[in-house]
Amino acid sequence: MKELTLQQQYETCGGSVIGTAILYLLLGAGLYKIYKSKKGRISIPRLLQLEWKN
Repeated sequence: MKELTLQQQYETCGGSVIGTAILYLLLGAGLYKIYKSKKGRISIPRLLQLEWKN
């Protein structure tokens, strides 16, 4: 049986480092938008819809 390299183990367990970084970047941008805006809406059709106003 062939042993996996460390990079292959990371990809098997949780995805690549780049994919994780992009996910965190998108979540951070969304949270920043919510925090900075007085009112707004974020919508992902059929999955998520958030509306707010202060």
